[in-house]
Amino acid sequence: MKRVLAFLGVFLVVLLVGYLQPVFFPAEKTRQEVEGGRHAVSHTALPYEEIPTSGYAEYIGKKAVDFTADFGEPIEQQKSGMGYEVLIYGKKDADYLEITVKDEKISMIKAFNDSKETAPFSIGMKLSDVSELMTIYSNFAFTYKENKYNIELMEEDMNYRPLIAFDNKTFALLFFNHGTSKLAAVTYLNKETLLTLMPYQLLEGEVIPFSTEEQTMGFDAVKSNQVIRIINLLRIKEGLPTYRVNTESQKNAQKLFEVLNKNQKNILSSERAESWQFSKEQMATTAIFTLTNEEYQKLLKVGQLDKKKATGMYAEPIYDPTFTVLSWFSDSLYHSRFSHEEKENIGVAFSKASMLVLMQETEKEISQTEESE
Repeated sequence: MKRVLAFLGVFLVVLLVGYLQPVFFPAEKTRQEVEGGRHAVSHTALPYEEIPTSGYAEYIGKKAVDFTADFGEPIEQQKSGMGYEVLIYGKKDADYLEITVKDEKISMIKAFNDSKETAPFSIGMKLSDVSELMTIYSNFAFTYKENKYNIELMEEDMNYRPLIAFDNKTFALLFFNHGTSKLAAVTYLNKETLLTLMPYQLLEGEVIPFSTEEQTMGFDAVKSNQVIRIINLLRIKEGLPTYRVNTESQKNAQKLFEVLNKNQKNILSSERAESWQFSKEQMATTAIFTLTNEEYQKLLKVGQLDKKKATGMYAEPIYDPTFTVLSWFSDSLYHSRFSHEEKENIGVAFSKASMLVLMQETEKEISQTEESE
């Protein structure tokens, strides 16, 4: 019996030493593997690949005169009031093209035209077509002016606003129309412009703020007309009737713009009013303020417009109007406001970095609606 007890005692001591040794004397290799595992978990995203530069992407960073030498003079040239100019090509909607020029160099090209210069992309293609040509990545980590940046795309971003990198260190942002899921436009841009517009989540680094140049008070008719053209162009791509423009719709849009600025307390909660003020102070696209649908309906009521027969958008600060409209049409939250199949009037009030869009039923549509009631 004593031998049995002695054996059990020795066995228990050996067992305890065996189990407790890793606790008091962990193996160096094991610790290194754990540390390596932690490092791997914090960087699960695959590094993105760059595709060969071609077409319009080759002109990003080059002088504007190089582009005009190859494609001719633009039909229109506009000042943005944001430190850049816009060259517009294409009298026909099918040929429409915008060139953004900053410090005499091209910083962005927005292509709506189905040109060989957009290859390997083509207007009207589906995301599945793009996926067959290249991988769609969710994370982009890069440096700009010795600062590190890390961008993350959400699921809707990858489906409707994927980002593609070129080997000349520029990018293409593909805008797919939310109504058709077809490619509506390709936006080519450099790192600075991407970090200024920043339509994605920024995990590391700070967005580049912008400021408005000294501008005259009142409404900018040129920008208003430009926004209307882009909205109608995207409506055509979706097979919807274009909005009609008349003096009354423009006056109503300007009226609502002024009503909003004078009657914030009747339209916004105190918290939302603070958010709006914050966006004005920040002047960055990550702090953009947009009226909710409910707030816009309140605005229509205060402005004494029939909220049953009107809808629209209000947003600020706006760095690039065309880019903003493309973002709306690719976003499930905002696209529905522009997807009505009925014929409507449109008015756009644009002042400095603020934009209000109003869509109203035409008089014919209104009378038909009243007769049916």
